Amino acid sequence: LAFLLFKDGVRELSFYPGFERDDLDTFLALLAQVHRARPDEDDLLTLLWDHDWSALRYRYVEPLGEGVEVPQAEEGEPPAIESAAAELALVSSVSTDDFEAALYFLDEEELRRLEAELKGEMERDLWAGVLDALFDRLEDGPPARQEHVMRVLADILPTLLGAGKVETAAYFLGELVGVAAGGKMPAPVLRAVRALFDQLGAPETVAELVRTVEQAGSAIAPGSLGRLLAFFPPDSLGPLLRAGETSGSPGVRAQVQQSAERLADAHRDHLSRLVADADPYVAAGAARLLGRLRVAAASGEVARLLERPEAGLRLVAVEALQELRASSAAGALEAALDDPDRDVRVAAARALAALRYAPARPKLEAALDGKRLREADLTERIAFFEAYGGLAGGDGVALLDRVLNGKNWLGRRESPEMRACAALGLGRIRLPAAERALAAAAADPDPVVRSAVGRALRALKA
Repeated sequence: LAFLLFKDGVRELSFYPGFERDDLDTFLALLAQVHRARPDEDDLLTLLWDHDWSALRYRYVEPLGEGVEVPQAEEGEPPAIESAAAELALVSSVSTDDFEAALYFLDEEELRRLEAELKGEMERDLWAGVLDALFDRLEDGPPARQEHVMRVLADILPTLLGAGKVETAAYFLGELVGVAAGGKMPAPVLRAVRALFDQLGAPETVAELVRTVEQAGSAIAPGSLGRLLAFFPPDSLGPLLRAGETSGSPGVRAQVQQSAERLADAHRDHLSRLVADADPYVAAGAARLLGRLRVAAASGEVARLLERPEAGLRLVAVEALQELRASSAAGALEAALDDPDRDVRVAAARALAALRYAPARPKLEAALDGKRLREADLTERIAFFEAYGGLAGGDGVALLDRVLNGKNWLGRRESPEMRACAALGLGRIRLPAAERALAAAAADPDPVVRSAVGRALRALKA
């Protein structure tokens, strides 16, 4: 922080009464903005001048630097800036050749070694060096010093997370776990370690971390977020699930979901409890993971989500119940055929067909004869007819043939869309009777029906 202020010329800050919490939040946001600013963006002095706080005073130096005095050029003398430029050119013209005659000048091997050492020093990760030194002190020494070092480390972690140093933060937590497992720390220090990990589970911590990673973008190495989140406690699972559902970055969302899945796999009971969370994003994320992990024992909790008012959450519940493949789950899916949301009904029909849940056949048959399906859009009609064909088998040929080829007492046929859907339903029944019903409509004058019949016949022969 000191260097951040120093490099922009700030030498002293004074806060006076009247500088309130909102002002402090804005000031800290400016520091974060300057930390990530490009060279062509405003520096800290400019941002402070723009805000013009009456209760904040600061002393600064001009960009030329402290102690630099530009002498006034007398008549006949070149300007001081030109003289400085000439001196700079003179200095830059000095080379190692000028010193080769010296008695103790470095030889070629020594020069190469010095260059390598200098390059290594310039590229050295200072954070790793500082952390290693602190962890060394944490492992030994009197308890008072260990407590002091732990307080310093507790302050460092939020700094790393806020600055987007995800890889370093993962290294930090890994080293801290290793030191704590060594059994050389007194009880107060261990309590401080547990408190630090509890802080990681707070929703605010997870939300801020995800926001920082989203802003950093490609600057964070792939996989580093997953390595960091692997150290998060079970209490962070809820905030992680929410972040995995709401993050605006697909890459961050994928990494968070993968990390949440690893954490959930080790704490399945905790995951099952999160399905009932009042936050629909947390409940949706928990339902997805339960389905992916095939936790069949949680099918009852997932089925209860179909009673929630959020349509998106009910849709996730249907998809999760399909993955769970439990008999109780299939019964809940049958009830979802009457859901008020069209997407939920479509997903339920497709899930029942995929699970081959035969008890749902009567309800599907009633829907095919009902008024609602005739008023539904094409996607919903196709989902119901194909689900019925897949579940009814040979017993469903008569109904589907009647819709495709039959006429009512006035000699009228069903609408082309309904007939096309019936053809697709017959395409799910791999029996000669179904093929004969389709062949009867192969030359139908309506192009919609003819196309659907051709598609169904190709499916039967595939």
